[in-house]
Amino acid sequence: MRIRWKLFWLLAAISLVPLLALRINSQFAYGRLAEKLSARVSAHLVAEAETRLARLVEDHAKLLDARRQVLSLAVSMQAMAVADALARNPPPPRVPDAVVLAADGSGMGMGRAPSAAGFDETPGYFRLSMDGATAPLPIDPNRLTLRLPQGSAAGDVRIDALASTLGAFRETARLAGPLAHFQLAALADGLTAIHPATPAAPRRFDPRLAPWYQAALAVSGPVWVSAQIEPGTGRVCVAVSRRIEGRNGATAGVAAILTPLDDLLASVTPARHLAGDVEALLVVAAPAAPGAARLEAQAGDGSAGHGHGWHAFVAPAPLVSPDVAVLAAMADDVAKGVSGVRRLGYAGRDCLAAYAPTAQNEALLQIVPVADVLAEAREVAANVGESIRRLLFLGSLIVGGVMVALVFLSLSASRAVTRPVLALTGAARKLADGDFTARVEAKGSDEIGELGRVFNELAPRLDAHLRLCESVALASEIQRSLLPTTPPDVPGLALAGASRYCDETGGDYFDFLSFEGPKAGILGVALGDVSGHGLEAALLMTTARALLRPRAAGPGTPGEILADVNRELVRDVYGTGRFMTLFYLEVDPAAGSASFARGGHDPALRFDPATGRIDELTARGMALGAAAQARYETGSVALAPGQTILIGSDGLWEAENPAGEMFGKARTREILARHASRGPRAVLDALFAALDAFRGERHLDDDVTLVAVSLTDVPAR
Repeated sequence: MRIRWKLFWLLAAISLVPLLALRINSQFAYGRLAEKLSARVSAHLVAEAETRLARLVEDHAKLLDARRQVLSLAVSMQAMAVADALARNPPPPRVPDAVVLAADGSGMGMGRAPSAAGFDETPGYFRLSMDGATAPLPIDPNRLTLRLPQGSAAGDVRIDALASTLGAFRETARLAGPLAHFQLAALADGLTAIHPATPAAPRRFDPRLAPWYQAALAVSGPVWVSAQIEPGTGRVCVAVSRRIEGRNGATAGVAAILTPLDDLLASVTPARHLAGDVEALLVVAAPAAPGAARLEAQAGDGSAGHGHGWHAFVAPAPLVSPDVAVLAAMADDVAKGVSGVRRLGYAGRDCLAAYAPTAQNEALLQIVPVADVLAEAREVAANVGESIRRLLFLGSLIVGGVMVALVFLSLSASRAVTRPVLALTGAARKLADGDFTARVEAKGSDEIGELGRVFNELAPRLDAHLRLCESVALASEIQRSLLPTTPPDVPGLALAGASRYCDETGGDYFDFLSFEGPKAGILGVALGDVSGHGLEAALLMTTARALLRPRAAGPGTPGEILADVNRELVRDVYGTGRFMTLFYLEVDPAAGSASFARGGHDPALRFDPATGRIDELTARGMALGAAAQARYETGSVALAPGQTILIGSDGLWEAENPAGEMFGKARTREILARHASRGPRAVLDALFAALDAFRGERHLDDDVTLVAVSLTDVPAR
């Protein structure tokens, strides 16, 4: 039977059978239909609300995470500026009127501070009293407040050094915007810079005892601490801090940015398009008993008006629900950093609770009453009931007309449906044969018309996708051609290098550089790792290679070479978030020595067969592309015949097996020591073989690149 007649009989059955059934048992059918439709609409609305609420909460959590990343980058820039200022000798002369000096013990109090020259009342800066009243807090964004600890003298050179960072503080504040509410740089002896300047520093405040100061001492990068009361204003703030590194790697102090919690959450709006009565909370998972956790709210927005109504809680408020098991499961998810949507009894109502992680042990939670979500379902049920009653009344009047018009309408409708289907079939055959110009005439706004429009969009997309695949394959071929196929023949050295990419294109790179002129006889070895992988990483790797090769051929130490390459690379990648690490080594086999520099890369490993020891070749230097004025140290070592240097990317020791265990540097060292006597190629073959056996069927998550250099003997000059 042709589809036209199938559609005809289907339309006939749909038109007549329900009508007769309604007339025979109208009340029974009405009750069942209304109940089923209401249940389906309710289930659909609840499921749709869960999906939309989960997506919204996750988007807001990502937005909040993006704000925190901006602040983390800002505090890193701030810490670097202070470290550079302290390292300069002598420090630049202090700009007149650039700072406000405040001796230890002076204070603002909780009342309104008297106005002073240069200090203005600024929106967003105020103090909270114990009863919650606000008072303006005059500030001056063009000056710093320097808090002097007891025993400090106004002529201390470090005061001039901190004063010289005013420009860096202002630039960081400009980049971070209102989120950089207060910026601090506290030195180890208590000398503290505060931006923007206030008439006086908070009294009885030792920044070295603050949680953000103590937390920064334990880690090398930016660290976030939980909400706390901001000294001098009484506002609940979150803080991100970073250790300031002094000479010889010692801790010179800590840089921090304090942001009011309600300002940080300002862009997070409750899902009022789903329901009017929505409560949004920022919650943390706090331990309640051994092996258990509970949720505590740090801030909330329960306002029903426009804009945000976020307010931070001075003391976290525990979340209470009769559904103890559900609440415990939510707390466990938050502790694990898992998002989800659960049905929860809250404030005497059945609610949907959606949450998404924003930080460790922290999540954004939005609670929507199910009754508000189902309001539309109740309205639909009432409309359906009224429509069915009208249908019962008019059914007997139109049944005759339906029977007469049914044949004509059904045949016309079936013809209208099958005609575009046949056209789609023919066009699909052309597309299958590789004709990407195939199109169909898409009319109407129904599903078939939409299918025709989708088909017309599909062909050029398939064509573009095919071209993209060809481009990626070409890019992969070009990139692999840039890597050395065989190491150069250098008297006195044995060399080996290899790279494995986890995608078609990768961000790892290695190279052997032979020189002429003054550097004749010296071999340059480079190994880099671009952040991320894929086509963008491959392009950045190619750029870095093009910058390094001509610069390395010129005069200068490895540290100077990396500084020049970094300066040029920053111009290309600044503001993109891309960067790369690089280890650059120059080996002079005739002199039996090597010099090197690290651009944020893991140290190289040197194995000495005479002692059986493995040491690391390390020198200070940050990743390339992060800061134009970055400095790079040059390290040097003496080499003896038989010693082997191994340089690798972190894709090797951070590779995981199916159980989640990492390959690790200890295993790398053991394989290097065991196979170094057989030469660099044997070392690389052994490492890759061990990696394959370790990870089993698990795919590589990152590119792996290795270079090994061994001094075989010292050739005669």
